[in-house]
Amino acid sequence: MADSLFMSKSYSNKIWKQIVSSPLGKRGSYVYSDLSLLIMQRIVEKVTGDNIDEYLDKNFYSLMGLTHLTFNPITKFPKNVIAPTEDDKEFRKQTVRGYVHDPAAAMMGGIAGNAGLFSDANCVGILMQMLLNGGEYGGTRYLSAETVNLFTQRYVSLSERRGLIFDKPTPDGRKSPAAKSCSPLTFGHTGFTGTCAWADPANNLVFVFLSNRVHPSAASNKLAELNVRTNIQQVFYDALNKN
Repeated sequence: MADSLFMSKSYSNKIWKQIVSSPLGKRGSYVYSDLSLLIMQRIVEKVTGDNIDEYLDKNFYSLMGLTHLTFNPITKFPKNVIAPTEDDKEFRKQTVRGYVHDPAAAMMGGIAGNAGLFSDANCVGILMQMLLNGGEYGGTRYLSAETVNLFTQRYVSLSERRGLIFDKPTPDGRKSPAAKSCSPLTFGHTGFTGTCAWADPANNLVFVFLSNRVHPSAASNKLAELNVRTNIQQVFYDALNKN
């Protein structure tokens, strides 16, 4: 889970028992939760016969040349090239660096369906460009256009912004996680640690912002309060409009 801190592999079974026994909510209602993505991980591993990290690397990341998109980077890169995440005084009692910030993913060995991926901006940008292209990149098709469309459209209703996997701009002029000029086709995600990635098919634009706003502490969230990410993203739309 962190430097010189370990957890018995058998504990993951207890985690899964809690997940599968979680009560279901009302059909059609929206609740932000990691459980669906944790369950999706198990489905992928059951169908493919590979661990999720091995499957992704073999079928996507290696083929796309994404050498810096990985789980558990501390096992592959020197610590001094990995940004520190948080001085964790509550859970791991140390500065977390090279290990996933999310506690649930940490307790599952750093490899989970909901969290754990580390990357640089270039690799994130390429991945988002592949999705922007409808599942194709560098002359190779990785996903069908139908699959990309399914996972990047609003799911519950037009009044809710979330898709099955990706976030969307908030409709009706309400406060949005994306810039005000993003088209309704835009999809992406924001991360708790201060990251975001957005792809806008209508404007052929990919925006990636990586920061570690939880270092040294997650107590302050000026990044969101001051709309830093959306304001920077808007600069690019303003530049497009000038042209």
